[in-house]
Amino acid sequence: FVRRREDLSFGPIFVMFGVFIMACGLTHVMDIWTLWYPDFWLDGWLRLFTAGVSIGTAIMLWRLIPIALSLPSPESLSRANIELKAEITRRKQYEAELRALNSQMKQQIDELESLSYAISHDVRGPLRHIEGFARALADKHPAPPDHPAQRYIERIRASVHHLSDIVEGLLAFSRASRTEMRREHCDMNTLIAEVAEELAPDMDSHVVELKVGALPDVQADPKLLYQVFYNLMANAVKYSRDRAPAVIEVDCIDDSGDDLVFRIRDNGAGFDMQYAGKLFGVFQRLHHSSEFEGTGIGLANVKRIVERHGGRVWATGETNAGASFFVALPRRVRAAVERSADPFTGASDVPALA
Repeated sequence: FVRRREDLSFGPIFVMFGVFIMACGLTHVMDIWTLWYPDFWLDGWLRLFTAGVSIGTAIMLWRLIPIALSLPSPESLSRANIELKAEITRRKQYEAELRALNSQMKQQIDELESLSYAISHDVRGPLRHIEGFARALADKHPAPPDHPAQRYIERIRASVHHLSDIVEGLLAFSRASRTEMRREHCDMNTLIAEVAEELAPDMDSHVVELKVGALPDVQADPKLLYQVFYNLMANAVKYSRDRAPAVIEVDCIDDSGDDLVFRIRDNGAGFDMQYAGKLFGVFQRLHHSSEFEGTGIGLANVKRIVERHGGRVWATGETNAGASFFVALPRRVRAAVERSADPFTGASDVPALA
């Protein structure tokens, strides 16, 4: 019994009780034996052994009395069981409420994203009309150089271009969460080379030293991953254009753990770390548009794409001393909830604007 029930904490006392009962039984047998065969020495030793076992059992029981007194009574166990059942019921109710709230929130988010996509998609047509009419007005009815009408037309066209960039950024941001992911083997060195080739016209405008280290391959959606590194490298080129030379480094700083950590570092304008939490929010910008153009959507798009891959993104920087952006992608594919593909456009390989 003791060997089968190793979970019991009173095993030794069960053994002592068993030995004591056996010794008592043998003592009674010995009493009967001595009626015909008076072997009093054996009877005495047997009684001495029985007395020792009895005393040992009593000592062990004395030590167990506080433990036995601390055991809950059947009534207290019943009350505790009732309270436990009530707590389980309450927690199940809370879980059901949380699931309902999560489902409602997910539905609201999907509706907002659909509305954002629809609005952005429908606004592009009127913007093209405004741009076309403003250009036609400037071409067919040119105003004198110092005339206010010329400045008004230029401001209209600049505003249309800026709003068009915002619309394209919102569409890319919406696609980043709605497009179905297609994971495959991605050669990161080839991907960075393609991004650098795309950014070549911007890098030709000033001296840029692009340093690319040996990069490990990953399992990811190549089109979405292209947008991530396009945005980050385009930002590095943009915010370091006042440096001579601008130094941009792309490398992998950690490939030993479960995540592959890539770094994009520049020696550009940098940012104040106290505002680092705003970097990846929609329409959040740490530099005025008069200093550096942009819409404030690119980094939000980066964050969404990286999180859909089961990774994370963060940044460090210092004002006028450059910035470093880190992208951690899982070495192995992690389970993630994927959204359905966009029913109108499908996957998009157009880089989101930074």
